[in-house]
Amino acid sequence: MKIYYAERNGLIKENLQMNLKELLSFFYQTYFYFSNKGYFQSAIRGVYIGCYDDEKQLFAPSLAPSAEVFFATKLQSKKVYPIYEYYEYYNEETLFTVIEILYDHIAYYDYEIQELITEAPRKEFCEQINNILRLYKDGFYLEPHNGFIMELPNVALKEQLAYDGKDMGDDVYKKLCTASELYYRFDSNEEIKKKAINILADILENVREDVKTILNSEYQINKNEHDSLIFNIVNGYNIRHNNGTQKTDYSKEIWYDWMMQYYTSTIITYYRLKKKHEFLF
Repeated sequence: MKIYYAERNGLIKENLQMNLKELLSFFYQTYFYFSNKGYFQSAIRGVYIGCYDDEKQLFAPSLAPSAEVFFATKLQSKKVYPIYEYYEYYNEETLFTVIEILYDHIAYYDYEIQELITEAPRKEFCEQINNILRLYKDGFYLEPHNGFIMELPNVALKEQLAYDGKDMGDDVYKKLCTASELYYRFDSNEEIKKKAINILADILENVREDVKTILNSEYQINKNEHDSLIFNIVNGYNIRHNNGTQKTDYSKEIWYDWMMQYYTSTIITYYRLKKKHEFLF
């Protein structure tokens, strides 16, 4: 989005900050904007073609069997939908979950090409929502590729999360996305984060011998040094195993972040190098 004069020239001395009540108000205005554009029609009512008595449903509502039932079952509360009726009473967990659901279901039907469009609405929704999420507390972020809310990440982590999986198979990419969503969601706890790291370790375990060869192809050290670094962590620090030999007395809240980013980058590096060397030879 365009950066205007004051921000462009560093003239804004204090960043705007919001409390939850203010965030809820700004959220509703943003939701209302997209609702007025018809971007939730296909989710709530479905999309119809034809006219008069010949009207025919093309797409059933994605918030099935109804928006009220969908939100109630996902949040175990009858006081979520309609949004205009309950949004003022949302707590943080409810608000963030509603935003993620809206991301998953925002779309519009292009009658000219007869296709349901999701990519452009999601991109715009992320831009507008992130403009307000970053002002709440220390800043939050709706990840535009996977659609989950997390604390505002650094640039390197944003690039990791934006990886599109083009160098790996769909099954591996789905596991990578699942691990990221589990780990970086705003409400993830220590056990969920450990599970996410396990998923990444399992991805590497399945290609363990090939990882040794590929990583060694441009960085000539003993193959087992790569292997030891990768697997000694999860095998010795109470990630995959739970026995008396495991190291448990360490700052998990810090080291889990390092493990998650290390394994993610290792997986992406492996598949990118593998594709490059297959192309060369």
